[in-house]
Amino acid sequence: MEIYPTRYRRSIYNHKPAIAICFIGIGSNIDAVNNMITCARALRDDFPYITFSSVYRTAARDELQQDDFLNAVVKIETDESPEEVHFALKSIEEDLKKDPPYEKGPRTIDLDILIYKNPDNQQLTTENLIIPHPRMHDRRFVLEPLCELIDPNSIDSCSKKTWNSLLLENTDQKCEKVEMRL
Repeated sequence: MEIYPTRYRRSIYNHKPAIAICFIGIGSNIDAVNNMITCARALRDDFPYITFSSVYRTAARDELQQDDFLNAVVKIETDESPEEVHFALKSIEEDLKKDPPYEKGPRTIDLDILIYKNPDNQQLTTENLIIPHPRMHDRRFVLEPLCELIDPNSIDSCSKKTWNSLLLENTDQKCEKVEMRL
């Protein structure tokens, strides 16, 4: 039985050469273990060239009166545009019934494009999408798993700092690796 029937399926056999590397943040604090695993399965179906970071437990940031989050980052190779990747992520969120009761509230799943690297080093601002993600530089729950998948000594194009130095600037935020594989 398909649990995410609304999404367009891509086939590994029809794979075109990747034109971009895309990093995506994943988070959940409602039935987090099950939703993270279901989300990972859906991401693998949509993006067969995928690598997962470790999973981290973190306290809620903006709205504190809610359960802790599980967070991770994935790296995909894709020939799709940022808008097409965004559409696939929104479809997964819809399938997993993301519906926070209030802004920054608890959610079954949250998927955000963090970075989209192509030969043009894609930066994009539309009504629904900002790349690179505007708040990732001050969130340890993004930087910790991202540094597992990106060269931590490479320079972030926005801040002009290394990823590792950005992470070190945020070590005051609690972020604990958990024993969970996606």
